[in-house]
Amino acid sequence: MKTHLLFGGYPFLAGDKVTLSRITELDLKSLWTVWGDEENFRFLPTAALRSPAECTERLREAEQLFAQRRQVTLGIYPAQGEYRLIGVLTVFHLDPQVESASLSVVLAREYTGQGYASSAIRAAAAYLQDTVGVHRLQAAILPTNYRAGLALESCGFRKEGTVREGFFWPDKGIVDLTLYSLLPSDRRPQQAKNIVF
Repeated sequence: MKTHLLFGGYPFLAGDKVTLSRITELDLKSLWTVWGDEENFRFLPTAALRSPAECTERLREAEQLFAQRRQVTLGIYPAQGEYRLIGVLTVFHLDPQVESASLSVVLAREYTGQGYASSAIRAAAAYLQDTVGVHRLQAAILPTNYRAGLALESCGFRKEGTVREGFFWPDKGIVDLTLYSLLPSDRRPQQAKNIVF
């Protein structure tokens, strides 16, 4: 796994509906609509931020984690129209020995259900697997997060099962999590079973 490519500089990734790139202080107002919305955090380990000032602190923490080569936090921006942050994609739990990484996505509420999350996941998966050399990409979600499950499955992720009462989330306590994974072979088009000459 070529983590030096991932942490050499923030990647700029283009998907069919979105671009992914570094979040800057110019994005703080839009970032607050994502990280400050309690509805967005129903399915996330922590609570929503309590004030716009906390966005600045959280962004600094993300920068530190990037400098420590532990996590990559990218803004999600629509490919068409106004260049405005609409969500955040995070790559974390990088394991060079297993060649694996985890990812999570959160969108501003007004942009959910429009294919932006799927586009971001596909763009990140292509970069992580084709360029960085991540073999196993995974995401763990609450079983009640149906939209996230559908988005992951539409990108080729396979549902592996639910770990019952196996994780502690700071804002939720002990939770069940459903694990999805994507291997490079899951992204390849299936070979035709019947060949007709």
